[in-house]
Amino acid sequence: MDHETSSDIEPGSSAADAREALHAAEASPSAEWADAPSTRPPSASEAICPVCLERITAGVALCPECGEPPDASRKPVRAPSVPDAPPDASWLSLHWRPLVTIGAILGLISTGGALRYLAPHRFSPSRAATAVAPPAPVCGAPCWSGESCQLGRCVWQRPNNVGHLVDAPSIAGPFPLPKDAADALPLDRDRFAVALSSGLEVRSSRTGEALSLVTEAPHVRRLYRVGDVVYATSPSRIYVIDAATTRLLKTIELGEAVGDVVVGASGRRALASLPEAHAVAILATEYHAEIERIQFGDDAVGPVAVDDSGSRAITTTGQLPQPGQREPASGGVAYPFDPSRLGSEQDRVRTSMVGNPASALMSPDGSAGFVALRAENTLVPLTWLPSGAVRQEARITTCREPEQIELVRSDRRAIVRCNEGRAIQVFDLAKRELVRAVTFPGRALDMAVAPDGAQAVVALSGDGAGSVALVDLKSYAAKVHPLGGEPTRIRLAPDGGSALALGDRAKVAWVLQ
Repeated sequence: MDHETSSDIEPGSSAADAREALHAAEASPSAEWADAPSTRPPSASEAICPVCLERITAGVALCPECGEPPDASRKPVRAPSVPDAPPDASWLSLHWRPLVTIGAILGLISTGGALRYLAPHRFSPSRAATAVAPPAPVCGAPCWSGESCQLGRCVWQRPNNVGHLVDAPSIAGPFPLPKDAADALPLDRDRFAVALSSGLEVRSSRTGEALSLVTEAPHVRRLYRVGDVVYATSPSRIYVIDAATTRLLKTIELGEAVGDVVVGASGRRALASLPEAHAVAILATEYHAEIERIQFGDDAVGPVAVDDSGSRAITTTGQLPQPGQREPASGGVAYPFDPSRLGSEQDRVRTSMVGNPASALMSPDGSAGFVALRAENTLVPLTWLPSGAVRQEARITTCREPEQIELVRSDRRAIVRCNEGRAIQVFDLAKRELVRAVTFPGRALDMAVAPDGAQAVVALSGDGAGSVALVDLKSYAAKVHPLGGEPTRIRLAPDGGSALALGDRAKVAWVLQ
């Protein structure tokens, strides 16, 4: 290019002329750029598209490059793909869409923050920062049946549908009974049963009239409530009678006279002492049959006590003398045993109890037992050792002639009834000490504890007359209700709302409700 440019400069021209010619050559397009369609002016058969500025054939309706009409004065065939903004459009009309989007996002964020600020317990410390509460205290020893562990302490839970007598009960009677009446037991608030030689007689609690007679159960001596049935003992068998229908369900043949029957808290096993056979029969209450018999040498065992689990029990050789008789001359014995084991596998533990062991009591958990010595005026605690042996603890002094000991589950206490002492005494089983003594104007002949553990009903004798005392086991206040006769036995209905007082000497009965 330099050569061609320099060749156009004429010889003899000045340097200034040469420089001007060079600048003019650089300013003018070269031949190859002069022929470019975008720079050269259009010919008569061509036109320039005003939209894409491409060179097109003159007279076409649409530009083949962008599809727009080349003549701006003509109406477009279709709307442009990218509409232009109106000439008088404001800034807000051009940007309202992004503004609405940004406002919605900011509103959502602000709403979330406000709700979090107004949430309940917003400023309370978080769970992670809160100190973990100490675990609730647990009871050191297993609770008894009917108790629950609350704040490290076993608390008695009163069963439903049970109670006790009101402070001023209505007394119906005395109702005369046949001369051969040996025992009586309330079936419910409307009926009570009487043990006769001719059978089991059912009488009305309102009028005392006989309603029916179960002749299939003759020579009945004692009556015991076992769940929904009644065990009626006879010289050689036990009759199982339905309490609701008084129908004979079954007969348990034992071959010996029954001395005492006791039922555990679970109700699955009943223990019947057989004094003449020197044994204790284990009865299954599910199907009412004897499943085992445990022998005790040559000792005529009588009173029996068992724990709730049915794995520990006590039987003694004590007996209550008839009125006017002296204490039995023979020495007394207590036998701890395990009713859940076979008789051949029993550990022969014989504990001497000189002093007429007239009554026994087992703690519900089986950890300890208590025997009342009538002639010694003492209570003997027994403790089971891990080896299986039984140890006698320090004796507890009681009132004169303790004849009966009963359990009060509500406070883990025991009540001892004293005949000559004319009182009942309440002992703490854990501390093994006297809590309270309640004295009476007459001898305490029999006692029963209400199923809710709130009351004790005591039969009292007097000078030609008798009465019944209702003792509140919370305040230990006693209310005495005269009967006009001497009651010798007290029986409570299953719900505790009524009681039957039986006079063995006069053969009469009173109903308290």
